[in-house]
Amino acid sequence: MVVATARALKPFSAAAAVSTARAATASTISTSAMAPVPSSSSTYTIRAVAAFARNLLRFGCRNVTVRGLDRFLAQLHSAERTASSRGLLTYCNHISVLDEPTIWGTLPASTFRDPRTVRWTLGASDIMFTNSMLARFFRNGQCIETHRGGGIYQKAIDEAISKLNTANWVHLFPEGYVNVSTSSRLRRFKWGIARMLLEAERLPTVVPIWITGFDRMMPEPRAKPKWLPRFGNDVSITFGEPVTDQLAPVVEAIRATNDIAPQHLLPEELRFDPASINHADPDAVIADRSVPTQLATEWNTASLFQRPLEAGDDSRLALARSQLAALLRYHLGLVAVQQRTADAYPNPQEDAQLVHTESLNPQKQHAQNNVLRDGQRKKTGV
Repeated sequence: MVVATARALKPFSAAAAVSTARAATASTISTSAMAPVPSSSSTYTIRAVAAFARNLLRFGCRNVTVRGLDRFLAQLHSAERTASSRGLLTYCNHISVLDEPTIWGTLPASTFRDPRTVRWTLGASDIMFTNSMLARFFRNGQCIETHRGGGIYQKAIDEAISKLNTANWVHLFPEGYVNVSTSSRLRRFKWGIARMLLEAERLPTVVPIWITGFDRMMPEPRAKPKWLPRFGNDVSITFGEPVTDQLAPVVEAIRATNDIAPQHLLPEELRFDPASINHADPDAVIADRSVPTQLATEWNTASLFQRPLEAGDDSRLALARSQLAALLRYHLGLVAVQQRTADAYPNPQEDAQLVHTESLNPQKQHAQNNVLRDGQRKKTGV
């Protein structure tokens, strides 16, 4: 499904009618396996933010293009999914501070009236929970406080797994940071998303989402007032096909062995080539494989196999998490290529450009802001 609007998202009204019917069907399902209904303050917060997001898209953007919305709503309201206690996990590229929750402004208003279809989002504690008022607001908005540097065994990941086990919807930005460089090239994914898939009681339905144009609404850096979005831009939200079936064999293999999955289960682009280890310059192999070069989908895990492994430690499972994170990243890259193809980009396989200028600032300014230039990002694998 493709929706393009100028100032108004009128076609969403039809999607809302379809969603309402689906929600009515889903409401007959027993809720014994579901999480407790959110408090009234949480419900009001979620509805208020959703209304803000819808109005920002309707009146603050010149054009809004949404693809795959009906397909995503079918997964969200799936009676079969909720009856079998299968969670819904969505993940997305991260290009501005407005990505969450503005992308949910594309969903029908009826979605936010059913507490079982409201998403839980993992949010960094150093950004969202810096004072008591903000903390209350974000917690009411069903954000799960995540501590950067806390590792994959922190409480936030445990809570996310618990939500998935009760058929809830969990969303996250697995890059872990807003990409403020000048390229849409994806950063390496954090391992937390891999742990969620490996330890959930049932493999959740996994949907990648690709967004564009949000960097123009909130570029970094930007002039004052920094809190005010920049209006009149084009944005797009593409809900990809569920990738659960592609992930399932890899997840099952890792669970069975606590080791990396066999190479034949991976897409050809991600398969490990032993010959690459014999490269004349091993450091170059590591640098080349740490992040993609030109192709959004080109990245394999060759460099991961060069680290020394000790018998009996957790290294093999750590490699497996990296392998799974790379697979998720690959599928999100495919959605990006689909979006650029649909928008008639001359070279859809190449990464698009972001309007951020942080990476163009003088080195002294970079040091003050603790920001890496694009070249430094690649060297450090960020």
